[in-house]
Parts: sequence; structure tokens; C-alpha cells
Amino acid sequence: MDSEWIFAEKLPVDDADPKALLTKWANVAEDMALVPALNVRMRAEGGYFVVEVSPELFEVFRNA
Repeated sequence: MDSEWIFAEKLPVDDADPKALLTKWANVAEDMALVPALNVRMRAEGGYFVVEVSPELFEVFRNA
């Protein structure tokens, strides 16, 4: 797996449910036949939840 991650979404911590946000992107990965744990990650940074995806998920998503 490539170590690079690609920005997918950013939401304010005060306005977002982190579990729902991560679940949404995990479902996208599953729909693309990819393992969510290897293709989606989320972190808190500067008052935001930031979702990043693997290059593999990004390419599949972009070409869909």
C-alpha cells in the first residue's frame, strides 16, 4: 500500500459526528470492494475532522 493519503473531506468538530463521518467513508470503500481500514483514515486537526483516503480509493472513486 502506498503511504500517501489524499484529502477527501473536512468538517468542523462542533458540527460533525465523527463516527457517522468515518462510517460514510468506510461504506464508500466497501462499495468499491476495498478494505475500509486500509483505505480510509480520519484525524482531528485544528478544530476539524479531516478524512483522507488511499490513492487506490481515490482512483476508483474518481473514475466511477
